[in-house]
Amino acid sequence: MGCDCNQGTQAQRDSSSNYERKQAICATCTEINRWVTDTPPGAPVHMLDRCLRCGCFIKPKAKIWGLHCPLNKW
Repeated sequence: MGCDCNQGTQAQRDSSSNYERKQAICATCTEINRWVTDTPPGAPVHMLDRCLRCGCFIKPKAKIWGLHCPLNKW
């Protein structure tokens, strides 16, 4: 898995608008493992939804500035 969450540096929060943009992109991605079964594509990201590519929880990862989507979507 290509997780970049544990870089060992002090985490800085991303801007609120960028955080929302990242979540919207992930909500429509086919590589999302939804916590709630049968969640329709585009539905808001749940705190426990994970990326199938890197294994990270999407909401916390999207909130940290400088972390990237393994599919280069953000």
